Amino acid sequence: MSSEYSYWQDFFKSEKFKRNLNSLKGKLKNKKVVFYCNGIYFDALSDLYNLSEYFSVVGVSDIRYEQSCEPDYKGYKCIKPSELRHSGADCVIISSPNPDFIKEYLQKNNLVKSVILPIYKPRENLFFRFGLALEYFKVTKSLYRSIKYCLCCTEEELQTKINYEKVLQRVKKRGKSGEKLSVLFVCEENQKWGYQFVYELLKKDPGFEVLPVVLYPIISKNRVDFTQEKNKEFFAKQGVESVDGYDYDKKTKIDLKTFAPDIVFYQQPWYLEGENHPVNLSKYALTIMIPYGYTTLSEKNWGSDAVRRVYSNLWMFFSESKYHNKFYEKAAGMRHKDNLLATGTPKLDYYHMPVKQEFEDLWKGGKNRIIWAPHHSINNTGLCMSTFEEYYKFLLDFAKNHREYSFVVKPHPALRSACASQRFMTEEEYDAYMEEWNNLPNASVYTEGNYFDIFKTSDVLVTDCSSFFAEYFPTGNPIVLLDKKNRAPFDKFGKQLEKGFYKVNKPEELPVLLENILLKNDDQLVNTRRKIKNKVFYLPAQSVSSLIVKFLLSKI
Repeated sequence: MSSEYSYWQDFFKSEKFKRNLNSLKGKLKNKKVVFYCNGIYFDALSDLYNLSEYFSVVGVSDIRYEQSCEPDYKGYKCIKPSELRHSGADCVIISSPNPDFIKEYLQKNNLVKSVILPIYKPRENLFFRFGLALEYFKVTKSLYRSIKYCLCCTEEELQTKINYEKVLQRVKKRGKSGEKLSVLFVCEENQKWGYQFVYELLKKDPGFEVLPVVLYPIISKNRVDFTQEKNKEFFAKQGVESVDGYDYDKKTKIDLKTFAPDIVFYQQPWYLEGENHPVNLSKYALTIMIPYGYTTLSEKNWGSDAVRRVYSNLWMFFSESKYHNKFYEKAAGMRHKDNLLATGTPKLDYYHMPVKQEFEDLWKGGKNRIIWAPHHSINNTGLCMSTFEEYYKFLLDFAKNHREYSFVVKPHPALRSACASQRFMTEEEYDAYMEEWNNLPNASVYTEGNYFDIFKTSDVLVTDCSSFFAEYFPTGNPIVLLDKKNRAPFDKFGKQLEKGFYKVNKPEELPVLLENILLKNDDQLVNTRRKIKNKVFYLPAQSVSSLIVKFLLSKI
């Protein structure tokens, strides 16, 4: 059981929450209710209490049910958000630690006509909040920021601000005295590794000691992957030292504090909990995150309460562009918190590097090179982007019968587990399917990170993902989006890129399009893509990695 689950169970056992629950029970006597937002918070709540003893529960609802076919969850009927108005409920109870964002979403999209109440909303202690702001002022002597953070940050965020200022003062003293500052990178999936050039620059700098990359397994509600051995192999190829970050005796992730880092780079906001959460790391290290991909989806399809809590409690978050700053300010609640900076993504630095021969060798057979990159959201779950079910047989047969094309299949790292969890394929069937691709004389499967050399040596990208095409866009090559009904909508950035896509809605449309683009050289969107690239991509003259390292040096 995760430490986050245990944390909420302990909270729900408290007398303060019990009084709140009984008070809410009295207010909603003879009222029908729906619980909205069914994550770890709700799991901990419903596993501890029989909610039907307190409320007349009509069902539960969550954004993922909009495309999912789940009949029930935790014994309660699942209701699509779009059907909430017709559910017969008198009240929607938000089972989330951050109910305001959910309430705004429900009201903004006119999804409810009933009363909306949080299961629990902590009251802000103004005296405690003021005390934290005063402590921040004593540490920084900045009256302006002390007032601003008092108004704009939660108590937790104010505390992490204080922690970071104390850590910053400590590392500055150590840096001035000539001591090396230790830097730690955390990685769960090498496919999302985007720090290679940041790592190399820090490794060369005499002021830093770069520790081995800590490899964590993925342990979550819907997915468990122990991929440390594959990750070790990947990092060894990159010339990067790494260590297994899991204690197999205690069956827990190793506490990052044992490595004594001054700076910690997280790979992604998922799977962070307990002592390794930035809230706790802030007591002794500066925490940093860079998006592992490009955000292109609408904010209502983005993130979660847990992700927002991670982002708002980081020391620094380096975003993809100034546009994305505005997105994160709203979607992740980062406005006025001074931990958001647009630098661009260091992944794009790969475009400045020569192609390695091993990636040229991936291309077998035909001269016309096609990347197929399928997403993991199969069975209309979650983001509802994956077209893998519709295309997996068709594309394999197409590759067998069209040797004039060469394919590299680059599946999302979560596709294998998604196929198994959705009972579409077993893991063995999935592996056999990918092996069938690998055995073709004109195809290869690539499942690791550092895939930009595949981009640079390809002719076209065929995908249903949301971030991959943004990373591919700087190539200037054609992009084919395998579209589908009810796909998660794009944000403003994604809509700009969308103007440069070719789209197909059925498998039989794809061969005609590929023939026109590759064999007949009829690429009608080439100039459109060039204009979009120049307009919306943040591609500084210097490498993005060097900008990030210069920022660190300027601060410490």
